[in-house]
Amino acid sequence: MTDGAARIVGIGGSTSAASVTNLLLRACLDECAALGAQTVAFTGAQLAALPIYDANGDVPAAAATALVAAVRAADAVVIATPGYHGGMSGLVKNAIDHLELLRDDEHPYLDGRAVGVIVAASGWQACGTTLVSVRSAIHSLRGWPTPFGVTVNSAERHPEADGSFDERTAGALHILATQLRDFTAWRAAARATSAR
Repeated sequence: MTDGAARIVGIGGSTSAASVTNLLLRACLDECAALGAQTVAFTGAQLAALPIYDANGDVPAAAATALVAAVRAADAVVIATPGYHGGMSGLVKNAIDHLELLRDDEHPYLDGRAVGVIVAASGWQACGTTLVSVRSAIHSLRGWPTPFGVTVNSAERHPEADGSFDERTAGALHILATQLRDFTAWRAAARATSAR
């Protein structure tokens, strides 16, 4: 956060043209931008262009270069996924697997970064189990999941025709964006203090 504005990267969504997850991610990043952050998103179409992660590949896939570079420069990350059979989608998991390319960085993987989670699933049980599975992956990548995670039961709550969400969902996205902002500010202040 060298220029004062937090850099927040959004990863997620699905390839569906009517993806609720894509809309939720975009709405969350809009909230982050309204709070002063610089944002960039890697959504369904971009994630679908990623090859299946190959741990034995000698050269990073070109399609993964922009994603990895953006996360490397990020102060925080938002991961949004549909809930499929109790876990995150393969599309999102594959994108997260490509973050293995950050393993040798000074701050490897998601180290020192707050990570917000958004889950859209058709049922509350799938929302809960998916939230836990994404947070487990974040922990394994040394990230700091935000205390608040956004879950949307798409069987009960739908976006409006213009892509906006009801007050409850919009409020939840605002809480998540605020926690990301606060974490990045606290982290920047701690770094500044330790540098003195």
